[in-house]
Amino acid sequence: MNLFTIILLIFSGTVLVVLEIFLLPGMIAGVVGAGLSMWGVYETFVNYGANWGWIALIIAVLLNFTAIWLAFKNIHRSKLTMKADINGRMNEFDDYGLVVGETGLTISDLRPEGKAMFGGKILSVWSYEGVFLSSNTSIKIVNISDNKIFVQKD
Repeated sequence: MNLFTIILLIFSGTVLVVLEIFLLPGMIAGVVGAGLSMWGVYETFVNYGANWGWIALIIAVLLNFTAIWLAFKNIHRSKLTMKADINGRMNEFDDYGLVVGETGLTISDLRPEGKAMFGGKILSVWSYEGVFLSSNTSIKIVNISDNKIFVQKD
């Protein structure tokens, strides 16, 4: 095997390993890339002797680590990364000014969760004690807790 093919094997393996880390999940590209690099080093040992084989191994390892390091260092400049800030919050509850005793109308069946309208706003509500309520039923709020609005038939 000639020197160009060995260099191509090692370089292709490095490219596949970097692609595996950033673009192609599933370990297939990474395993194939590592295999190509090892095959290039093996062929160097076989065709050029132990001294060149060890040199090729050191170069392959340094090339792979350097490529991975550079990729991690420069990933924030990639067009594939999200640059927007995430301002969303979890487990914040807006009760929309609703109070216990307020009446509304179910938009969908509540089994036990569904949609209801209160003051022109459609909200997700839960039937009190898991009772089934059909759509277009008049309901009232009996409890607001744990980020949930509990209702029962009015």
